[in-house]
Amino acid sequence: MPDHFDCIVLGAGIAGVTAARELKNAGKSVLILEASNHVGGRMCSKDDFVLTDDGGARRDGFPVEEGAHFIHVDDDPYKEFWAEIKRQKFRHEKYSKFNHVRVAFPGDPDPNWSLPQPATWAHTYDQNLFEMGLKNSGLFGKIKNFDIANGDQPAKKFVESIKYQGKGHDMALYAVSSHTPGILALDDLPAKLCPPNHTGDPYCKSVEDNISVAGLTFDKVPDQLREELYEFKMLGPDKQRYGFDRLPKAILKEFEQEEPGKIKGNILYEHEVTGVEKIEKGIRIKTRNGMEFTADAAICTFSVGMLLHKGTHIFGQFFPEEKKKVFSIIKPGPIAKFVMQFRECVWGYDHRTNDNNMALLVNPTGHKQKENPQPRTFFTSFPYLENGPYVLTALMMGVDYLIIKNMSNDKMAAEYIFRRIEEIYNRKGHWDWKEKLVWKSNDEPNVYRKDWGADTWSRGGNSYIGYNEGKSIEEIKNVRETLKNPLETLPVFWAGEATAPAYNNQYQPLSVHGAYISGIEAARDVVTYLENPDDKSSFKKYYNEKYKKVSAEKVMVAVPHTLSINLRKKEFKIIEKYANKHTNGDIGLAVEDLLDYAIRDRG
Repeated sequence: MPDHFDCIVLGAGIAGVTAARELKNAGKSVLILEASNHVGGRMCSKDDFVLTDDGGARRDGFPVEEGAHFIHVDDDPYKEFWAEIKRQKFRHEKYSKFNHVRVAFPGDPDPNWSLPQPATWAHTYDQNLFEMGLKNSGLFGKIKNFDIANGDQPAKKFVESIKYQGKGHDMALYAVSSHTPGILALDDLPAKLCPPNHTGDPYCKSVEDNISVAGLTFDKVPDQLREELYEFKMLGPDKQRYGFDRLPKAILKEFEQEEPGKIKGNILYEHEVTGVEKIEKGIRIKTRNGMEFTADAAICTFSVGMLLHKGTHIFGQFFPEEKKKVFSIIKPGPIAKFVMQFRECVWGYDHRTNDNNMALLVNPTGHKQKENPQPRTFFTSFPYLENGPYVLTALMMGVDYLIIKNMSNDKMAAEYIFRRIEEIYNRKGHWDWKEKLVWKSNDEPNVYRKDWGADTWSRGGNSYIGYNEGKSIEEIKNVRETLKNPLETLPVFWAGEATAPAYNNQYQPLSVHGAYISGIEAARDVVTYLENPDDKSSFKKYYNEKYKKVSAEKVMVAVPHTLSINLRKKEFKIIEKYANKHTNGDIGLAVEDLLDYAIRDRG
């Protein structure tokens, strides 16, 4: 292994291994430093969980996910990510989210199966829908069209302003808080959270009701959820189910293999980075086990939780005030996964059909219960299996995370969740959980829990934009760019899911495809920088040109192609206004605005 590298990549998650591979392909010498003992970061699969129904033997071929669970998006506009999936010869299964949503309100005489998706259609329950008017009546339509002119709002206040009635109110609160890993204060529940092990950090105070509506809009959470009608699970060439971590592993394999004309990549596990300092030519990186490495550049892919907790200490002069300040807006979202194996499919959809549906089990009012407040969202890992395995995974964020995080005993937590599922079905009597679950022993149900909020190398799940009174819309809009921007930290660059929209505004944070594209683009920037690392002004010009706001002229070219219409002069002015002021150069929003205008103007 050489003594000096062109670039050192910090972290072997999907962003890190992707960036490293791209740099290797560009002819650079690259080292990855990974603090844990595995590749993939929060893309981590467990292959030995599923057992036979008697608990006596392992059942192969059914990996469960400790972290990232599904591919949430179809091809367009994520062609680069899907091209990677196909190039690695992975296939995918498509799971519908349409027909098997179990939405239960305790006391309902006959909860039914045919309700639409709770996230997208919260307003289905609104008793005054027609009085409100149908245009943009959907919850996420209202968030997407949130008027930022009057500043930001916390999510609960926004939902209250819509004045949903009865079940519509509960569904709206559920829909917002179950899809963003922040805390939304829900009635009497003491919804307080201080991310684990951050006590004393000035940017890490206890929070409540801190989901930003402007942040949801800028992060395109409504867009993703409105389009997220299906989930995709990776398969191998032989249609065997693959764990999601096969993707970073496949990319790493390319990075490490020897190829003519390329410098073989190196990775070191269990090398926690403790310091990054400037030297005459580039940087020196120190690790906890006493090793030192030098390079011309580095790409940091640490999670927001890690940067919040250790960024100043590790990076010193490379972590200026503008980087520190982003953590008053961007937050690390605690997420936990709880996996349970059943002997039968208690959620009960008909396996004889060919719909390949997921099952979502939802009780939007679970948090309100005075005794045993319950998590609200569950989904099946393996839909459409006639003979199992029947594995149910609870994804817990926000309030759900708070309810479950202090249950230290897995058996206790398993029974707690099992009883909550009973309540979703409005069961009058208890199920015998001994009969319903698969057991590893007489006293140990086959369950598994992964708490990313408490994970040493994550300190949280994905990032989200929190509500912070007094922050300007401009600060919120630009916060991810501030985190990503390397101009004041050269030769240190920044990647990871939290930076994704700043690299490509078609990509969302909180996503694998977002982290992936950040690795691709950060590597391209480093390659350009390394062409002449002494000429900072040249790189600054390149960087500003690459990431400047989309001009009105570019939007003018895109819109007629998208809508197949010729632009009128006043319509172009509307595009210009939105492209340069309100949408941060977002062509998609500009097109939508033009379409709304054309409907009004052209009848």
